[in-house]
Amino acid sequence: MQSRAGLSEGKILLLAGPSSFIAGYIKRSLDFVGIPVLSPPGTPSEAFAALTEDDWASVTGCIAADVGPALFADIAKDARLIPCLFVGGCCGSWFPGPYAWLAPPLAPFQMLDALDAMLTAIP
Repeated sequence: MQSRAGLSEGKILLLAGPSSFIAGYIKRSLDFVGIPVLSPPGTPSEAFAALTEDDWASVTGCIAADVGPALFADIAKDARLIPCLFVGGCCGSWFPGPYAWLAPPLAPFQMLDALDAMLTAIP
C-alpha cells in the first residue's frame, strides 16, 4: 500500500469561524515552516462554495479551527475524503470530531505532528 501525501506536498485547507484567533495562530505557524495554506474567506460553507477544481486538486489536508458542531455536517459532507484535523473548543467543552482533534492550548509542533500523522498514515 502507498502512503498519502505528507505536509510537504500540496496545500492545507484552513477553515475557520469568523474572527478565529486560533486560525490566525495556525496560519502563521504553517507559513513559518513553509507549508502552503489555502484559507478562503467566509464561513466554512462559503469557503467550500468558493473553491475551484484546481483548488481541490491542490489540497492534501484540512484544518478546521473553531468550527462548532452545527457546521460539522457541512464539513464532513464537502471535505471530499481529505484528512481533516479539528482544532478548538466549542460550547465550553472539548470539540468532538470523528477524524482527529486538538484542543488549545497547543504548540505548533503538536498540530503539525498530528496532521502529518494523518496525511502519511497507511489507508
